[in-house]
Amino acid sequence: MSSTEHLSYRDESGSDVDAQFTDSAAPAASPAHVTLGAGKHSARGRANSVPGSMFSKRGSIRRGRRQPPKWMLKFQATLQSLTRRMKQLPEWAKQHRRQCGTFLASLLIHSLIALLLSLWMIQPEFTEQIFTLIAGATKPAEDIAFVEVAEIVQPESLDRTDLDSTMKQLLSDANDGLNSHEMDDPLDRKFQITADLLSAGLEIPVHLGEFGGRSKAGRQAAVHRFGGTANSEKAVNSGLKWLASIQREDGSWSFSEVGQAGSPGAMGQTDMGATALALLCFLGGGHTHTTNGEYRELVTKGLEYLTKNAELFSYGADLRGTYQGNSGMYVQGIASICICEAAAMSPDDQELRKLAINSIDFIERAQDRESGGWRYSPNTEGDTSVVGWQVMALQSAKASQIRIDRGVTRKIRLFLRSVEVDDGASYKYMADRGGPTPSMSAVGLLCQMYLGWKREHPALVRGVERLSAIGPSRQDIYYNYYASQVMHHFGGEAWDNWNGKMRPWLVETQVSEGPGAGSWDVTDPHGSSGGRIYQTALSILTLEVYYRHLPIYRELDHSENEP
Repeated sequence: MSSTEHLSYRDESGSDVDAQFTDSAAPAASPAHVTLGAGKHSARGRANSVPGSMFSKRGSIRRGRRQPPKWMLKFQATLQSLTRRMKQLPEWAKQHRRQCGTFLASLLIHSLIALLLSLWMIQPEFTEQIFTLIAGATKPAEDIAFVEVAEIVQPESLDRTDLDSTMKQLLSDANDGLNSHEMDDPLDRKFQITADLLSAGLEIPVHLGEFGGRSKAGRQAAVHRFGGTANSEKAVNSGLKWLASIQREDGSWSFSEVGQAGSPGAMGQTDMGATALALLCFLGGGHTHTTNGEYRELVTKGLEYLTKNAELFSYGADLRGTYQGNSGMYVQGIASICICEAAAMSPDDQELRKLAINSIDFIERAQDRESGGWRYSPNTEGDTSVVGWQVMALQSAKASQIRIDRGVTRKIRLFLRSVEVDDGASYKYMADRGGPTPSMSAVGLLCQMYLGWKREHPALVRGVERLSAIGPSRQDIYYNYYASQVMHHFGGEAWDNWNGKMRPWLVETQVSEGPGAGSWDVTDPHGSSGGRIYQTALSILTLEVYYRHLPIYRELDHSENEP
């Protein structure tokens, strides 16, 4: 008698196997037949080759085939799709090669443009150039004696807001019967300083302290007090009249356009510089765009031109415009002085104040991190001539109550130390170029005055003595412009002697007739670039020294110390 048993199991290769065992009553020597089916294998074996106990335990177990996870199925499908597409890509590219070439070229061009724009916004490209208008190394002075002096610590702050002593002297010395209620000039009402304020010792706003002499009453008093005359004022007014006659319709000036007067400047495309330099003369005389007066419209148009041509960036306002040669940072400094002065004299004009702040931001950003100076283009090794205009711009900003970065001031001091001679009594053009010159010494001394040197500073005293010994130049108006400011601020006998030579020479050399009446012929050795406008503007600014900036060192008259 036989019996049949079925068993399903999985062999070592992982295949499912159905096994059928037939067991008969035949003698043990008869083989038992094993049939393997339902799989890929079939086999025969003997009954005693498979232990009965194992089969009996697993006879009721059947394991199903394992399914791969869903993510693997998706991955396999994606991989197959990519493989298929990659095989088709060469044929597709061959069919669309023209479109592919156009796309790649466009992508490359646009990527390059985006890269250039990003670099431009992060840091503007600045190229070094030469400004021949008012810069250049002059022959070093040969008769300078050098004396060693102990270094003096300079103050960090430039703040000076009081105006009590100087304006009290001016208003009392003028003795022209002008009281605060008699001032009919709108600028006077902004800058008026009554006797009550002075006697009360109240602090005067800083913009009054810097530009208080530009009001009608302040101008008259300052001329009387500091050595001006009716003839010097007449020369200033004649100069302003000539400048007004050559202003262009758009409010600008051009160094190359001087009418029939002759001696045009070579820098005919540096209009921002010419416009700012001309406007400084009108602002120095107290003419603004917000007060009624003969030149209100002229000043308004000029400021509008500067504003319209200013370029605003995240790092500040670039006032250089289109310029020639290496005039870039000179123009930035002069235009910033102009905007800051106009903002200080018209404090209600908030848009102008914003432009002033941005222009100073640009100057601060353009300072060379290593030398602490400025030169023809931003972030290059400085020279004393360019530094002078930037320092005056920063000082004008302070007069407009614009905050100056103290780090910038510290770096300026470092630069001045690098170009100083005799502990700061004289100055060179650059740290590694030549010796000290009168013009660069005047620039350096004025910067040190603005940076806080006291009147009794030994190096300042020696520097003033040397400028006094040299005296005003009959050719170099650039030197006269800076040296006159140094002498005016220093005051005393040194100023009186200087002014006694400078004022009559400028008055006498002014053109008195013809198309150039009111202007000055070009005598400056570096004046060919700026021509007649440059020579005339600096001459006017030099004659406005009595009231354009009130003296830094405000001394009391002896009479005020008496009981």
